[in-house]
Amino acid sequence: MSGSARIEVVDDLETGAGEAFLALPKVVYAADACWAPASEALVAERVADAAAGRIALHAVVATVHGQPVARAAGILEPAVFGPDGRPEGWIGLVECLPDPDARAAGVAVLAECRLWLPGQGAGRVVGPRVDGLVAGLLVDGFDQPQVVLTTHNPPAYPALWHAAGAVTVTSMVSYRFSRERVPHFPTRTVPGIRVRAADPADLPAEVGRVHTFQAEVFRGGAAHLPRTPEATARLVRRLLPLLDPELVLLAEDRAGEVVGILVCLPDAWQPRATGRSPDRARLVSIGVRAGWRRTGVALAMGAELADRLLARGYQQLEGSWVLRDNRAPQLLAGALQARPSRRFELLAW
Repeated sequence: MSGSARIEVVDDLETGAGEAFLALPKVVYAADACWAPASEALVAERVADAAAGRIALHAVVATVHGQPVARAAGILEPAVFGPDGRPEGWIGLVECLPDPDARAAGVAVLAECRLWLPGQGAGRVVGPRVDGLVAGLLVDGFDQPQVVLTTHNPPAYPALWHAAGAVTVTSMVSYRFSRERVPHFPTRTVPGIRVRAADPADLPAEVGRVHTFQAEVFRGGAAHLPRTPEATARLVRRLLPLLDPELVLLAEDRAGEVVGILVCLPDAWQPRATGRSPDRARLVSIGVRAGWRRTGVALAMGAELADRLLARGYQQLEGSWVLRDNRAPQLLAGALQARPSRRFELLAW
């Protein structure tokens, strides 16, 4: 392929530019069995958020002779602020063909988004990040399957981002548990603590408990997206088609106060035959209130999750994300028979 690229803004997914934006991943991943086509649902979700005024979105696609070769989207979430106190801009949904013309176009669409974001008030620009849950550039483990609400990309993408001027600011690793290496949990119960599954019949109250807990426990975390109660409820509605309430665990003390929460999702993105349930899962989040840490609450929730996954026939569980310089959870994962699976980076300008 040769020729200069034309960059178009995607205002509507049903226009020519929108169709080109949507068509590109099928070409990029035509021979990649690890890619999950269901991940493309994120495009429509972000476009819907922009139409509702919840985010600012600048999606662009580069074409050569009418064929899509690269794409990217600038995203501004009003609730997210960088270290300088200004809104933090994101770049996500990046795809690029491997030939030299496409690589130049890939750098150009990244630059287009990076230059658009400061005009929306952004200070630091970070990527790849699509929303509050999906982030990271895959830099190792390209032969491992993409699981629900995680990213995947070809091995050439790190060089593409660096060519666009981005530098690595965060490194993260995921761990994979397998039925072949069932973990042994040294702590299965904690005196005064009950571990239970979420109650779908009491959904509004459960959502409120989750919102209050996460706002307190994860406040200030690098990946935490501050949410209003309404935004949390909207997120739960979005995740309902993916959720199995039996895999969302709450640890409560004798007074009924939530002291720990674990969220695990069946891998709804796993390609499988019609009517078959996924046999992979992803541990999305686990947290314990400050006063209960190092008491075995997290291990008790983990033991309960392991029992439930084994009883339901799951074969693998991917736990993510763990910061690469956070040694304690990595040592714990190793002690529980988990193995490093994939490594991701966040980059910034």
